[in-house]
Amino acid sequence: MQDPITTTIPTTAEHPGHGVLRTSAQAPSLWQQMVGVFTAPTALFNRLAKAPRWGQAQWAVIVVAWLMIIAWGLKVDVDAFQRPILEQNSQLSANQINQTIAVSTRFILPMGIFSSSLRSLFSNLGMGMVFWLFALSTKEAKKPSFLHALSAATVPNLVLVPYTLMMGAVCMVRGVGSQIPERLAPSGLAYYLQPENPKLYGLLAQVDPFILAYFLLLYLGVRHTMRLQRGDAIACTALGVLIFLAWKVYFWV
Repeated sequence: MQDPITTTIPTTAEHPGHGVLRTSAQAPSLWQQMVGVFTAPTALFNRLAKAPRWGQAQWAVIVVAWLMIIAWGLKVDVDAFQRPILEQNSQLSANQINQTIAVSTRFILPMGIFSSSLRSLFSNLGMGMVFWLFALSTKEAKKPSFLHALSAATVPNLVLVPYTLMMGAVCMVRGVGSQIPERLAPSGLAYYLQPENPKLYGLLAQVDPFILAYFLLLYLGVRHTMRLQRGDAIACTALGVLIFLAWKVYFWV
């Protein structure tokens, strides 16, 4: 039975008259990646080590984010959402604040779609760059390419697709008010504890089975796709988790 990952192609380029087997790896499709992160992540990341791929996963995450942003943007109270933030800027007059809110109300959906796309793309590019630079600093005999690091940083985000769709569904069935979508996710610890401090809320919101699964997949990605030794993989994952948490907590509102 032929291996679905590789194909063998006979060639006589090197030794005329003799067949030479050449093996070429086939990258997993988007569907295989989406299923693999839940059912066989180690096998998936081993396949990505042979044929790295990240673009399809990136687009899938962006499109799902669009669906969630649309559900949220159609119901959010833009005035209640933005006014407390704008009022913290003492250089803005009351008239300027009102004008900003009026513009935001009209363009909340396109601005949300555009900003979510850029955040997703550049966060994965940034994480991939961090992973790659970390790998270059190790004593690994064979260094991974940037494409391997980018695949290890991007594909784990597919495990967050149900999480993002869940937030969109919650936005459609209940009032949103001035809350950001992450505050509406019923799978996180902060949803039930409801701490008043926004930074503490942001930290506790990461205690979520989907996000914890994302952290685990980051480790499997750097371990198997980037081929890092166990200790290096743990250190690289810890760095990625620290960056992720710092970003989430710092910008939590």
